[in-house]
Amino acid sequence: MVRIGDFARMARVSIKALRYYDAIGLLQPARIDPATGYRYYSPSQLPLLNRILVYKNLGFSLDQTRTLIAKDAPAGKMRELLENRRQELSRQLAVEHAQLGEVESRINQIEREGRRPIYEVLVKRTDPRPAIHLRRTLPNYDALDPLLHELAAPLAKSDIEARGAIWHQCLFSGSEIDCEAFLMLKNAGGASTFIPAGTVASVIYSDTDHDPFPQIYRALFDALDAESYEVRWPMREIYHTPDVTEIQFPLHRRTAS
Repeated sequence: MVRIGDFARMARVSIKALRYYDAIGLLQPARIDPATGYRYYSPSQLPLLNRILVYKNLGFSLDQTRTLIAKDAPAGKMRELLENRRQELSRQLAVEHAQLGEVESRINQIEREGRRPIYEVLVKRTDPRPAIHLRRTLPNYDALDPLLHELAAPLAKSDIEARGAIWHQCLFSGSEIDCEAFLMLKNAGGASTFIPAGTVASVIYSDTDHDPFPQIYRALFDALDAESYEVRWPMREIYHTPDVTEIQFPLHRRTAS
């Protein structure tokens, strides 16, 4: 028998950890001196402690570890826990791989342009939002405002969450502008349809910015170059305030080549 400090040194763990494992019944001392309260462990307990540490290092909770180290643990249950952990780690790796790609794209942008990014691109999931729509062919971009006013006329201001537009065709891609104005509503009661849920690349900018679109598009495609997504048009704009606009580019996953 060895005292707790010596056992901790043998196993390369802390005395605090051993006391905690004792408190939760995961690894109890071989003997406790009734007079002094000193904990004594047997070297024969090292294999069990080693198994605890193995599963701890694999990221299992102590409750899961209790199941994994039990002498009567069914093989099927152990496999289930291990399979679940494998899937969890795979998801974490996918997230970290995407984050690595985003970091690298920003490094490349700084090296190429010699300055920090002006616009940041956020890939996110959006929820479906109730809305009313009105699609028209417009002679110019200024004609959007009357369209939004027409939509808003029968509504109370408190019913409207945000104004926006879906640009099916912009001026540079044809002789006319195909625009679908919409109002996102706070409640679904008056909605004729929904802005669909999905994955989007979002860029938010101030309307005081001078001609931001070339740089926004550059930031978008720089960011997506490291992602497993491609842009699915049309894009939409959401006017959060008169001075702050969010552009959302719907995305879909690239197919493996």
